[in-house]
Amino acid sequence: MKDITYRLYGVIFKIAKLFPVKYHKVVIYMIHNSNFNDNLKFVYDEMKRRDPSFRFIVISKKDLFHPQGDNKAYKFLKKIYGVFYFYIILNYHFASAEYILLNDNFLPLAYMPLKKATKLIQLWHGAGAFKRFGLSTEEKESVRNMVQKGNAQVHALFVTSKNVVPYYEEALGVIKDNIYPVGLPATDYYYKIEEHKDVIMNLRNLYPSIKHKKVILYAPTFRNSEEENNKILSKFDCERMVKELGDEYIILIRMHPQIRPESRNIQAPCIDVTDYKDVKELYVLSDLLITDYSSVVVEYALLKKPMIFYAYDLEQYDRGFYDSYEELVPGKIVKDMDQLVHAISEIEKQENNQKHDEFLKKQYDYFDGNSTKRVVDVILE
Repeated sequence: MKDITYRLYGVIFKIAKLFPVKYHKVVIYMIHNSNFNDNLKFVYDEMKRRDPSFRFIVISKKDLFHPQGDNKAYKFLKKIYGVFYFYIILNYHFASAEYILLNDNFLPLAYMPLKKATKLIQLWHGAGAFKRFGLSTEEKESVRNMVQKGNAQVHALFVTSKNVVPYYEEALGVIKDNIYPVGLPATDYYYKIEEHKDVIMNLRNLYPSIKHKKVILYAPTFRNSEEENNKILSKFDCERMVKELGDEYIILIRMHPQIRPESRNIQAPCIDVTDYKDVKELYVLSDLLITDYSSVVVEYALLKKPMIFYAYDLEQYDRGFYDSYEELVPGKIVKDMDQLVHAISEIEKQENNQKHDEFLKKQYDYFDGNSTKRVVDVILE
């Protein structure tokens, strides 16, 4: 059924191609993140700064198909409009754009032969290469074919290091010559130290209970089944942790957006920050990250703060990694609550982690906060 809708999208696109490409028209379609605070936003700001004549069309998949609000009739009408916008108006914008910027795979591209004057830019939402993704894990042959056909049109895909280029070539089906290891724009945020001070102050005002506390951020990734996702929080005993660690700590929990709200029954003394607009700000606020197999580790590592890997189901986790998990992760691995609490209590005794530095060198070629400039240089060439 989905393949039919993608083909229909392609038919409408071919009609929309009758309209000419408009010079300096930039279409930004947020497939992965609707808050507009990722790579796309950094590139948007830089392009706008360099040339005010750029005309931007910014659209979010979530806003089109999952409108917010309590009024059911309003949400229904918004969804109807969203479908119309997606198939007709967005297709027109794609057909008449000089630049199309995406942050995830867009399967209808398999049936959308872009004009030569249109440049397709992929600003993938993840940094580095940690766990396998994209075509490296996709088993459906039909999906694999669509991704490869659509991404064959990508003019530029940006990654953090030449070391990860082969992984992205495999995962996204983009040819090596079109993959640029010049860094990811969003990582520039971690070098804006003065901005971090205001962020921390604002977050402490938003969550008064974190004042004068050491902040632990727990950010687990999703599993393949709903049953496994439902177990994540049952394996994380927040009340016990707070009791054993004492008043010195406060725990924030950020669940993966793919996990349904009904599976995230987060109660005091933990604080649910899943819906907070910008996860980068939570990284800056926190003193310690607890995660499992999430790719958030690649960005968080730039802050050079400690991390603990709570991998209670490592033997069952089947996404796979680009290297041995035990050798790859830049922090201590624990598999139950006893080990986790002990690891937190011992965290300050640990010396500088050589493994952490080695991890960064594998994932990044640049540590200067100028990735946005390099990316826009490539786009505008």
